[in-house]
Amino acid sequence: MRPVRVVTALLVCLALVACAVPHQRDDTGTSKLAITEPDVDAVYARYREVYNAAVDIDSAQPLSVVERGSVLDIDTAAFQVEGGAVPTTLRADQVAVPRFEAYPLWFMAVASTDDGDERRVQVFSRASSVDTWTLVASPQIVADAELPELRASGDANAVAVAPDDDRGMALSPQSAVDAYVASLSILPEQAGDGVAGDDAFLQQMRDAFGQSQALPDVEFTQAWGADPVEHAVRTSDGGALVFATLHRSDQFQVTPGRTVTYPEGTVQKALAPEGIVGTGTVRFDHQVLLLVPPGRGDVRVLGQFGGVVAVE
Repeated sequence: MRPVRVVTALLVCLALVACAVPHQRDDTGTSKLAITEPDVDAVYARYREVYNAAVDIDSAQPLSVVERGSVLDIDTAAFQVEGGAVPTTLRADQVAVPRFEAYPLWFMAVASTDDGDERRVQVFSRASSVDTWTLVASPQIVADAELPELRASGDANAVAVAPDDDRGMALSPQSAVDAYVASLSILPEQAGDGVAGDDAFLQQMRDAFGQSQALPDVEFTQAWGADPVEHAVRTSDGGALVFATLHRSDQFQVTPGRTVTYPEGTVQKALAPEGIVGTGTVRFDHQVLLLVPPGRGDVRVLGQFGGVVAVE
């Protein structure tokens, strides 16, 4: 019964914290900063507290307090693997806060762990004044990757870009994601129009496609989709950083008498211990950070976070 008491106490505590976090109003208009930078530290402290409590009790149940959408789905699946979830020390190193005229509000942060081994570009969102801040995007970037500078406007050190805004760019944020999904959908072919041919994530997915396609006694197909774009910020050169959530379905038709099995320590093994017999689908969520350059440049991925979310 002890884990239940821990979770209940956390829920009560966090509900009180949510009501105490203020938002900034602009005295000259109706817009507001999403959050003040000092309050970002409180958001991350709350996130670490809840996530690490979930690790302590070996249950993903508390995560819904501080995570939402595919971040929650990916982490919940990872908790199914013994030792798959470890405590986090993530904290914000840089914060990008746009202004908004209405909810939902959101902000972006570049966060890293104490040992420097993990570096992420994250988005926290808040649907209303009575809701807690929840993590909705968390692509991981390599330690030496250089992120572009962001455009500022007045006291806002970031400028949100509407999904259909293509000013100064070959593609709007939504069109860029659509083009990227189109390139993924023709794997193992090369990238389509508007997408960098040497994109690292695209190559990673091409390699994974080839491995699954080469399985003996298996007919393999794949399908891709994406959620509508919600979060994008303008770069100082006129381009944009776009957060996208991609959905991938790996479909297997296995020859009678054969089984597709997975190694110990994988989410697939945890969700389907006996493997796939007959017909099966493995579903993945991939969160990517897309760079849309100004002018006619090609879209490319700067970071990603993803994993298996279901085996059917």
